[in-house]
Amino acid sequence: MTMKQMKKLLAFVLAFAMIITIYQPSAAYAATKKTRLNAKTMTLQVGQKKTLKVKNAGKKAKLKWSSNKKSIATVSKKGVVKAVKAGNAVVTCKVTTKNGKTTKLTCKVAVKKTAKVTSLTVGSQSELEKALKNKNVTKITVATQGAVTFTVPQGDYSKVELVINAPNADVVNNGKFKSIDIQAIKPNTYRENAKGNVITVSATGDARVIVETGATVAKIMVSGSKGNVKLVVDGTLSGITIDAPVNVTVEGKTTAAVPVTVNEKAAGANVISSTPVEVKAAAPIALNLTKGAEGSKVETTSDKAEVTVKNETTQAVTVTTPAGSKDVAKDTTSKVDNAGKVTDVADNTDANNNGGGATGGGSSSGGSSGGNVTPTETITLNALHVFARNQMDVELQTKITDKDKIVVTDEKGNIQKVAEIKDMNDDSQDDSQEDEEDGWQRYMITFASNLESGKYVFTYVSGNKKYQGDFDFAEEDLAKTESAAGKIKTDIFDKTYDIVAAGENDTSVAGRQINKVLGEYAQANDFWAVVLGNYSDTYDNKAGGKAGLKITIRVQGGDSDVLQDVDGIVYFTFTKEPMAVTAPAISYKTKTSIVVKAEEDQEYICCEADKEITQEDDWENTVQADRADEFGNIEFSKLDTGNTYVVYTRNVTEAMAVKKSEKVTLSNELKDMEAVVKTSNKENIPGKITGWQKGGLVLRVPVTIKFKVYGTYEKDKLKDVFTSSDEHFGDFQDESADLDGKVRLNTFQNDYVELIGVENLGKGDHTFQFSLQVKYDDQIINQVEFSTVFSITEEDLEKTQN
Repeated sequence: MTMKQMKKLLAFVLAFAMIITIYQPSAAYAATKKTRLNAKTMTLQVGQKKTLKVKNAGKKAKLKWSSNKKSIATVSKKGVVKAVKAGNAVVTCKVTTKNGKTTKLTCKVAVKKTAKVTSLTVGSQSELEKALKNKNVTKITVATQGAVTFTVPQGDYSKVELVINAPNADVVNNGKFKSIDIQAIKPNTYRENAKGNVITVSATGDARVIVETGATVAKIMVSGSKGNVKLVVDGTLSGITIDAPVNVTVEGKTTAAVPVTVNEKAAGANVISSTPVEVKAAAPIALNLTKGAEGSKVETTSDKAEVTVKNETTQAVTVTTPAGSKDVAKDTTSKVDNAGKVTDVADNTDANNNGGGATGGGSSSGGSSGGNVTPTETITLNALHVFARNQMDVELQTKITDKDKIVVTDEKGNIQKVAEIKDMNDDSQDDSQEDEEDGWQRYMITFASNLESGKYVFTYVSGNKKYQGDFDFAEEDLAKTESAAGKIKTDIFDKTYDIVAAGENDTSVAGRQINKVLGEYAQANDFWAVVLGNYSDTYDNKAGGKAGLKITIRVQGGDSDVLQDVDGIVYFTFTKEPMAVTAPAISYKTKTSIVVKAEEDQEYICCEADKEITQEDDWENTVQADRADEFGNIEFSKLDTGNTYVVYTRNVTEAMAVKKSEKVTLSNELKDMEAVVKTSNKENIPGKITGWQKGGLVLRVPVTIKFKVYGTYEKDKLKDVFTSSDEHFGDFQDESADLDGKVRLNTFQNDYVELIGVENLGKGDHTFQFSLQVKYDDQIINQVEFSTVFSITEEDLEKTQN
């Protein structure tokens, strides 16, 4: 090698050395990032789904997902967690990297009950009727732009607020509501047939309310900012309140004077009436009384009041003021103020009555510049618990950024001052939820003073959303809960429990076992308790066939929202024999479904006969026994006709022995559906005469009747029918039937049947036969016969005469 070549080589080596020196990575960047889940905890409502992701595992890593409580939360092969029922579970991901290293990652999952839907918006007649049947609904909004007609069926909906926001719709109401608010409606049509409703007309456009003959309306309140409101009173209207400067016309067949209250906010209102009215005005208004309004009265009730009366009736109208009474003669117009001063007297042939309202009456801006945002959506909270006399926790779908925005009030409206809040969310490794607005957040709130026994309301406003929920605190329940916590410390913790061998390498087996023991113990001692799913996936102090596990038990001693969390350790040995598993028993089969009898503590899965269940992932979509229907059955539906299936089962708690059913082929020869009826008794049921109602003497028959239909069917074609072949029975559903002198169905409830008109059977001992028919598309698919025995006395018959 020449000297020149050696110099080049030396220069290259030196240059390379410099590169190595300059670009040597720092320890911080050279280290491998830790494999982890994108969330350590998550909170879901029943039915919700959320995806867990593994970070920093490498592209070729193998992932195996599992849940320790599939009855509470399941997880798919792709890490999708689905909330099944309320409770706590732990989802585990076993990560095996390409170099063979195995890591277990866990996420604690808290599942909350789905908040009850209390408010519904409907846009069709069928949706309206369905909403009215929903017992949880307290507010129904009819909202549509369509030119449709809504008819509210007759019924008592006194716990429901009805809102109408349908500018092109007609509405006929036959029901009693907590309140009715007409925000928008076709100008000529709202018909009221019910009794006792309070109606608010807040529409900003034109509206008409007709109080039909026979109807009774407690009050109509007019609060829209503009428009023409026409009130047609053919029935009874107990009062009108006007809270806005609108044009209100009162007309109709009524001859009774309608009270009209005009508040200060209605300055500038114009009232026209062709029926008698009794007006009490606290603001400047114009009142035009036309023919038919004879006998009307007017009174001023505030210093601001000033009434311009245009009298087109056949007699004088008296205006009463604190200074005395003034008459407005017929065919004249006069302005009368609260001091009794009369001005602008004119003959109606010359008068120009433009409303009589004060100029410069003012208006509402509809909002404030830079002020607080008015919440437009209320979210109901369910997870509110009291842990001490001055401490509670709350879970909500937003971050609390200002403790002063938390408002907790008692039943009297007193505010419970918040001293401090503590963020209970462990976000140290949960960067997936950093910017997630709808993630559940948990906070512990400490009050400046102790709670007193009673009901409380928690409110927190964030943006246009108001988060609100109520909770109860009872001093007696706190004492019960503390007592229950003490029993757990004494009788559950620091004890040794024998479980199956599978639990030695899987703490979830231990968790399920101790939770079962705890549940039985709590029930026997009249309190509620559950093991939270936040325990470790490894044991403590594992030695000599015995292992310890630190757990947290949540306990509740009373009916109010008082809880306590108790920490302790339990020990396990692993020599217990696995529980026996009962093979699946097929109860029913249709063309598209298989129904099995559910056994306690077992879970079930249905698959095609040629598929073998060999690994944990195969149990991903199991159905737990506690999800059985009221007949104790589990139905696997939407199966394919012509295919052959097998149902597998195993014990939920121990997850050991697996058994399967015989093969089931769903052929075309099977029924489309199977109707099952369950009753408490059928023959010679003792009936009881309960008294007289309008329509006859009532007989109550105590009987529980339930039915269930399995298979494929359309719900609207399915119905249950009460009938009887007795010659004295009259079917009120038969329009051609003569019901005079007949026994009819009065009501049909879950636990009794009532017949009315039984006096037509006469005095003495009787046996009456009736039946329940389950019909589909008017064809009987099941029928159960019943008989009842009872006596009618002379005293019973005398009741019919009174």
